[in-house]
Amino acid sequence: MDRAQSTLISLIKTIRHFFPPFWSWVKIVPDFRNPQRIIYSPRSLTLIRLLLFILRLGSRRQIKFELSSEILIQNLKKVFPYQAEKIPHGDTLNYFLSGLDPEYLSAIRTLMIRRLLRAKCFTPYRLLDSYYLIAIDGTGHLSFSQKHCDQCLQKKLKNGETIYYHPVLEAKLILPFGMALSLDTEFIENTHPLASRQDSELKASYRLLARLKSNFPQLKICLALDSLFANQQIMEIAEKYHWKYIINFKAGSIPTVAQEFEALLPLEPENRLTFYQKDVQQDYKWVKQIDHEGHLVNVLSCHEIKENQQPKDFVWLTNLNVTSKNCFIIANQGGRKRWKIENEGFNTQKNGGFNLEHAYSTNVFAVKNFYLLLQIAHILIQLMEYGLLGKKKIKKLYGSAKNVAHRLLEDLKLALLDDLTLSFLNKKTRVYFDTS
Repeated sequence: MDRAQSTLISLIKTIRHFFPPFWSWVKIVPDFRNPQRIIYSPRSLTLIRLLLFILRLGSRRQIKFELSSEILIQNLKKVFPYQAEKIPHGDTLNYFLSGLDPEYLSAIRTLMIRRLLRAKCFTPYRLLDSYYLIAIDGTGHLSFSQKHCDQCLQKKLKNGETIYYHPVLEAKLILPFGMALSLDTEFIENTHPLASRQDSELKASYRLLARLKSNFPQLKICLALDSLFANQQIMEIAEKYHWKYIINFKAGSIPTVAQEFEALLPLEPENRLTFYQKDVQQDYKWVKQIDHEGHLVNVLSCHEIKENQQPKDFVWLTNLNVTSKNCFIIANQGGRKRWKIENEGFNTQKNGGFNLEHAYSTNVFAVKNFYLLLQIAHILIQLMEYGLLGKKKIKKLYGSAKNVAHRLLEDLKLALLDDLTLSFLNKKTRVYFDTS
């Protein structure tokens, strides 16, 4: 078995190991199509939709040119519940997703994450051994020069042009070694035509947090947020749900808190810690129990000095109890890990072959469903890359994650899986995450 087939087996094992009931979950998806004219079952369509993103094809059009192979169809029948004799056209996928309420795919993603949490896959990587770090941030999804639908947000540019766009707000589970797994999504859109103001990232966050609590009621959460969320409402929600938070803090966000922090610092000289690690020096200072509109917050600052680099300053608001024993962890494993939603999350999905900003459809439902399928596929890819395959192996054998996708496509299209290769699927595998 060559390394390309080994990679394919790793992907299949990832799905089977982490999500044995995945295909049964697909059964909850209703089918609005005429039963007498159905050629492709929801299972078969779901598999092709996932492969669209797992193999990083980039557009619906590529399905016709890259997946139309007899060998590929035979391979899919051997290892997945694929029942069709052909590969569905991209327009067929779009038609099915156009009639599917996005709530169903969102529910499947929730079931996937719950299974991982109940299996305690991520327990060793909790912040302060207690809290799952969940970063929340918005990003651009689609934009158009003309109004796309009644839900479009619009913005007037300096040159007088108006753009119509669809941003999203994401909640991602952040693990310290690099994984950023999508937990939930709130689409930022104008749902009320007569509303005096457009929908916004902050408004969407209130809806997202409420649903996050409903879907994961017992989960001990620490929110990692940017300065936009430094306000009384977010603090109130966190306290109501018994959550912790670490919020990037700018003096202009809450001027009264910033002023009190500067005034109290000289009065608490014991709240200091200097940490040295190789060529890095970090100076920590903090003030506890600063009142903001009835909410007591702690402010933690870090001045970092690296050789041959300009010094950096970081400040966070948090309701975690800051001490000399945990300030380093709160800063480096909490506050500074928020950027992973940008890098391992949005940047990878935009520039790593998933083509997040591509309009896979113009139908309102299909747009959301393609986005949700991308998130599900990215979860599977990360579990393979950090689990059975390993980041070190990817770098050594393939050079990049994109190359892994290319090798998977080649192997599915060109090499019929033999009995020896398939026998590896039945062997039990112990999974460790590559945390290097």
